[in-house]
Amino acid sequence: MGSLRWWMRITGVFYLVQATIAAIVRLPIRVLAPAGTLEAASGADAVARLLVDTWLLFGLEIAVVGGALILGSRAPERARPLVWLVLALELFRGIVHDLHMIGRGYDPPPFIVWVVIHLVIIATGYWALQRSRVVTA
Repeated sequence: MGSLRWWMRITGVFYLVQATIAAIVRLPIRVLAPAGTLEAASGADAVARLLVDTWLLFGLEIAVVGGALILGSRAPERARPLVWLVLALELFRGIVHDLHMIGRGYDPPPFIVWVVIHLVIIATGYWALQRSRVVTA
């Protein structure tokens, strides 16, 4: 159960860092959006405000999942469904979305890096789930 516990803790902290970067630092908007988007959001540009508010919501969602992983790591044997949820989120909200963004014409390198990160999270999480199943069986 130690592998699963540590995977949940490490992934949870990574999610909290990611949430801070998305919602507070707003790095994705700074990198991916047109120049001046954050300034436009401070004004009357409704589309820019929607973009900023959406990234805030996304950051809050990531923070909740990260917090749940950290709390769930206290009893990882009971938190297995949470781990499966995270793996599904990494696959669909992660990899599928990143491939969609590449297909829409965004610059591929940042999205390829994220695909690799999602694959690492999925692979190590699945490994930790399988290892914990063998240990508890």
